[in-house]
Amino acid sequence: MDEQTKKKALRMLTYGVYIIGTKGHETVHAFTGTWFSQASFKPPLVMLGVSGAGRSAHMIREAGVFSVNILGQGQREIAQNFFKCPDPADGKFGVVSYEVGTNGCPLLKEAPAFLECRVVEIVAKGDHLVVIGEVTEAGIRKEMVPLPLSDTPWKYGG
Repeated sequence: MDEQTKKKALRMLTYGVYIIGTKGHETVHAFTGTWFSQASFKPPLVMLGVSGAGRSAHMIREAGVFSVNILGQGQREIAQNFFKCPDPADGKFGVVSYEVGTNGCPLLKEAPAFLECRVVEIVAKGDHLVVIGEVTEAGIRKEMVPLPLSDTPWKYGG
């Protein structure tokens, strides 16, 4: 297989840009994610790809819950704030305000929509974990067109 062709083809898959939240014993945590999709209607399941090597995967495993903050077009700067997983302080991640959802995970106040999820299974294959979560709560703050990865200069895939 030609590696460059494979990389180019995989980068043609369509992804959104999300801020994924989780919690620790005494803190909350959030990071930018793109590998996310709905997996089932009944029960309402979603699946998330998370790098298996970092703090985010460890916290999701430990907490057993996560949130998905769905960003809208024009909110690229919000996503950029979470590439380095900012520490929370005074209800903010840097300049981005959040509140804690019913499952204890952060919900960004500027995100047009959110999901709260309970982990039902984690599949560890390759360099990423596939986290399957059941949606336990959802909310829409305002109607916006979601932010696709293709509207950013970033590449994650291939």
